[in-house]
Amino acid sequence: MRDKFEEIIGMVYKRWKASRSQPSGGHPDEETIACFLEGKLSAEENKRLKEHLLTCQSCQELVVIGGKIQDTLNQQPPQGLVDYAKNLLGEIEKGLVLEIWLRLKEMALEIIKTTGDVLVGQELVPAPLLRSRRISEFKDEVTVLKDFKDIRLEVKIENKGGGIFNVIILAQEKQPKRAIKNLRITLIRDSQELESYLADSGKVIFEHILLGKYTIEIFNLEEKVASVALDIKK
Repeated sequence: MRDKFEEIIGMVYKRWKASRSQPSGGHPDEETIACFLEGKLSAEENKRLKEHLLTCQSCQELVVIGGKIQDTLNQQPPQGLVDYAKNLLGEIEKGLVLEIWLRLKEMALEIIKTTGDVLVGQELVPAPLLRSRRISEFKDEVTVLKDFKDIRLEVKIENKGGGIFNVIILAQEKQPKRAIKNLRITLIRDSQELESYLADSGKVIFEHILLGKYTIEIFNLEEKVASVALDIKK
């Protein structure tokens, strides 16, 4: 699997460059469309897919875009993207990433997925228990915590209305709970650094954040100590 990692990145990159949308339920999957474009479907499957394309505009567009992807198979993603993805894979394997996926529902925030524990009132609820209790909606803010090797990371997302959010990062030593000095906390979107602060108090506030996908990276003087993958959508 790992020796094919660069090939997988390349495929994802080409699809991203083509700005394609994903098919949803009831539509042919990516593999079926790829086989159709390459002429590898059986006669029956080919006929069935063509009949579907006559009535489905989204799949028609997908087939057209898929043809464009095939025309760029020799195009390689930037090496920087490959290196970034490899590093992220390593962080996930080492447990250095806290994932937080949220959805905006009117004035509430809904947790789609998180790999951290969630603060519910004064109670810290582990993610699996949160799902079993079917707790997912929070009125104005969500606070997620995760312990890494030497630190406890607290991420608070505040809904400011109009699709605007504040993100508050607090990093403390696990025992005793005190601020960690000389931390660099950086907000990244689409591989571009948006804001970066030296946090001697262990706390940083990123204000007026728009909907979208972000990465927040936390470094001490020697190495990266944690990363947050944040996705906020409607």
